[in-house]
Amino acid sequence: MKVVFIFIIAFITSFSSFCQQAVDTTYVKPYDQKMLLKGIVSSNSIEITQNNKQYKPNNPLNVGFAFTLKNTVVDLRSDFGLINVGGKKRGNTNVVDFQIHHYGRHFLLDFFYQNYKGYYREDNGIELYPQLAVRMIGAEGSYLFNGNKFSAKAAFDQSEKQLKSVGSFVLGGGAYLYRLNLEKELLTSDNSQLNNLQLGANAGYAYSWVINNCWLMSGSATGGLNLGNEPGLLKNGKIQVYPTAFARGSAVYHKSDWAATFLLLIHNNSVYPAQGSTLNLTSVNMEISYVKHFDSWFKKKR
Repeated sequence: MKVVFIFIIAFITSFSSFCQQAVDTTYVKPYDQKMLLKGIVSSNSIEITQNNKQYKPNNPLNVGFAFTLKNTVVDLRSDFGLINVGGKKRGNTNVVDFQIHHYGRHFLLDFFYQNYKGYYREDNGIELYPQLAVRMIGAEGSYLFNGNKFSAKAAFDQSEKQLKSVGSFVLGGGAYLYRLNLEKELLTSDNSQLNNLQLGANAGYAYSWVINNCWLMSGSATGGLNLGNEPGLLKNGKIQVYPTAFARGSAVYHKSDWAATFLLLIHNNSVYPAQGSTLNLTSVNMEISYVKHFDSWFKKKR
């Protein structure tokens, strides 16, 4: 699995470099240094909501690093779980969460493989749902119409600097495959397993606000519709419509060779386990990072 994702990273980085278009240097400036090293503290989850009842995983807080050699296919990231945020009383969640977020000049690409088993709900006490599980495999692609002025790299990756405030319309689409193992409380039929395939399109807007020479606030939001159903029902021509939304936001403090940032991604989809029943699935990713730009691992002697 990791080999496949490394291949995907190399491919999309090479493709983006091949398709690179001219940037407006009055709006965007690259960092002078050749390498980027990032220290990361993050929290990822998929939350489930049904009838105003919220089910959460007790997943670990992650720490890790990322390394990028600019203008090459070298783009590596690794992290590991540190501690469960909710403590032992909220149960245990088995987690496999692998994501790629690539920010190009005009194209944004997101890949997800998320597998969570073991949830809890707080309502006058804590109730555990150890068999409740969600697996999501998805891909999202977006096109920035004003990508030569609006830098997604500056907003969400800190590999460039945004010099002037600017916005851009966004057009995109995605594909998602869900598998849910549901416990009795969430069921409206006798089927405890739900498979759901969705394809759709979305549109929205992105904006970066350059507050001063150091502070940058950025955000983007898209909304749209997906078409899909259980694979067996799709073969019979039964198609349902699902609303979808995807938002990103960041706050960046940057200097000439380093940056500190807070990044938030929220992605919401829905599935219908039975007639008149809706499960909202919300993927929430929060990240605090410190980014160092440099040219060499070793300082030159004077």
